[in-house]
Amino acid sequence: MTAVLFAALLLPGMAEANSVETLPEGIFAIGLKWGFKWATEQFGNDFGTGTTSIVQDYNITITGADLDPTRFTTDDILGTLDVTYDSYGMEFSITTAYGITDNLSVMMIIPIQYTHNEFNVELLGSNMYLQRDAEGNPVIPVNETLAPALGLTETMNTQDFFDILSCETGGQICQFRYKPIKNWSRWGLGEVITGLRYKFFDNQKWRQGITLFNKWPTGRHKQTDDLFDINFGDQNWDVGFWYGVDYMPIQDLMFNVSGGYTEQLPFVRQKRIWGRNIDPDTGKERGAIPVAEYWKKIPTHIDYGGNWDLYWGFTWIPRWVPFLNFSNEFYFFWKYHDNYWAEEAPQDPNGNPWTPDFRAMEWGTQTSAIEMTNAIGFNTIGWVQRGEFPVPLQFAVGYTVGIAGKHFERQNSVWLSLDLIGSIYMFEEAVATEEDKELEDFKLPARAATDPDAPAGALAEERESEKERKLREAGEWQNSFGKVRKYGW
Repeated sequence: MTAVLFAALLLPGMAEANSVETLPEGIFAIGLKWGFKWATEQFGNDFGTGTTSIVQDYNITITGADLDPTRFTTDDILGTLDVTYDSYGMEFSITTAYGITDNLSVMMIIPIQYTHNEFNVELLGSNMYLQRDAEGNPVIPVNETLAPALGLTETMNTQDFFDILSCETGGQICQFRYKPIKNWSRWGLGEVITGLRYKFFDNQKWRQGITLFNKWPTGRHKQTDDLFDINFGDQNWDVGFWYGVDYMPIQDLMFNVSGGYTEQLPFVRQKRIWGRNIDPDTGKERGAIPVAEYWKKIPTHIDYGGNWDLYWGFTWIPRWVPFLNFSNEFYFFWKYHDNYWAEEAPQDPNGNPWTPDFRAMEWGTQTSAIEMTNAIGFNTIGWVQRGEFPVPLQFAVGYTVGIAGKHFERQNSVWLSLDLIGSIYMFEEAVATEEDKELEDFKLPARAATDPDAPAGALAEERESEKERKLREAGEWQNSFGKVRKYGW
């Protein structure tokens, strides 16, 4: 098995194994990937393996003083929130690529996503009451002292809390006006990625290449008026690059190291500006519930922090079973914190200016994580070369798990991928020569020798060698182009 055969049989189908390989000239590839992911925990404030519930910051006690310190005290308890969360999603990715030259390829990734969010929220331990108008709309919470005079006998419950968050009647308490809290499932288009890769060095043991890409703002952005919405994308432009090195010390084994940077370009969006949350025990800032009054929704400049990415791993192709390949990879990323600002001083409903404090929104946005992926791949390339199978396909299955991180979800995912490798020449009618008939099951482009004096057998052998080379190299396409990440690809 040669080095180029090794390149062809690398983990296929958007697998997470990296490589700097490009598609040979005239070769196209189409890949499909299905993945299922879930996450209920997140890594903590310091980098490590410890995790907490994603909704930990929601499980707090709300006092009357939090609503109006001039009318209530900390002894007036609106209630303690008990929030549980279950979320999972799927993604179908369609990837296409084409080799402009043997060392230059272009590609596109189109992700179609499905997300299911399920929240269970309960309000417990309240000693306050909710006064409603004649039509049942919330008006104002009252404490234990005033409740008997108003004929209120039942303390606030979960539905009362939901009504306070979503009511729009103009009552004193209706200052939030969020969409009604509910569980939902949704399909949507993610952020389309386009790019090109140039392989500038290649020999039997080493390859080097660079990838330039951009991410289009096609994904649906979460709504600021929906507490439990989720992004299908940030709806801002991203640009970035990758530099990669492949090393093949022996014909069965390849190591790869790839690193890159992604810059997320600034944009403007309507956002609610919520307040900070200080831990009373430590005096340090901690995560805050992203809840703010409706009039605190203002045009906000957003500059998401750029991120550095690093992959390192290996792929092994046992020579005695060349139709199988095994891969292990580690992925590390480190992201800068986000920045928010407003150009004009906003006003409250009474016309009084107020100064937005963006520190709560910026807190916890400097993130990092390490993930590990193991995968196994299967291909039909060898059978196609022997005329025993009509189509060059590659199939892979893998599992990804979060190992450590900071301010980042601990995600788990399983995925399947399938790739078809072909050529623009496979749709053209072949020239009927005796040598071509021997290769008719192999439809990739022939770069036949042009020497008219060469023996027919030598011509056929050279044609076969060139076709095999291109088919084998094409097998590595999805490894290098097919990864889609939270902050890059």
